Amino acid sequence: MYYGGNINMLSALLEQLENLFEKAEKFRGAYFFTPPANANGRRSYEEYHSIPEFTFMENGNTFTCEFNVSCSCKNVYAKGIYTKNGKKTTLTAIKNAYNRLKEVK
Repeated sequence: MYYGGNINMLSALLEQLENLFEKAEKFRGAYFFTPPANANGRRSYEEYHSIPEFTFMENGNTFTCEFNVSCSCKNVYAKGIYTKNGKKTTLTAIKNAYNRLKEVK
């Protein structure tokens, strides 16, 4: 999703970023979570909690964000994949961009 100055798109982007931050916080200790017992439950859990890749622009920079949750029989794994202009970055950089976008609103 690209933010092109449209206030509705900006609101949707901010909401999507907030959802990403909530999931990242919730799954901090995911390794110690108990996954669902059967394979169908694990796949449903992964699909429900994962966030597909989305892209946005802020201040001339292109950011991409993705959050993957996967389950084995015994553990839950969570991984956030964040890039800025095609290079790896951290969730902190995404939060900083979010704060700048929030000021625009």
